[in-house]
Amino acid sequence: MIERDGHVLMVRERLAGQAEQWVLPGGVAEPGELAHDALVREVLEETGLTVAGPTGLACVSQHVVTDDPGWEGTWTVFTFRAEAAAATTTGALKPRDPDRLVLEAAWVPLGEALERVAAHPSRARRDPLIACLTGTVPPGTLWIWPGDPDQPPTVVPAAAPPG
Repeated sequence: MIERDGHVLMVRERLAGQAEQWVLPGGVAEPGELAHDALVREVLEETGLTVAGPTGLACVSQHVVTDDPGWEGTWTVFTFRAEAAAATTTGALKPRDPDRLVLEAAWVPLGEALERVAAHPSRARRDPLIACLTGTVPPGTLWIWPGDPDQPPTVVPAAAPPG
């Protein structure tokens, strides 16, 4: 999750057989790739922006996918906070997604970003992001959908730092 001046960095993507949707930049870690390296690579590929790595953990979501061939299984999604290097936040965003799923990248005002996230069909991808963007849960909160994604999740707030 990259925010700047009241705007959120988002990408418009089209997955096979689905309508276009606006999401946060992200993707799948390659075999042997650490999560922070995947973050840097995915943001660069999908937006053209350079990030040094995560600055914090926004939230974690875990859910089971059973109705999407090729993506079936248990998914653990880490949403990190990151900052784009100052030199890369001006000018046009230039996605160069090798998967050709990202159609556009844009800085979206927070209110509009919340509307776009709320329109996502997957509750497991929608609810944690809305809570993180609105600050209604502490950073690092875990969301678990052990079965049917239409059922309420188990939400585990992150522990307060010691001291």
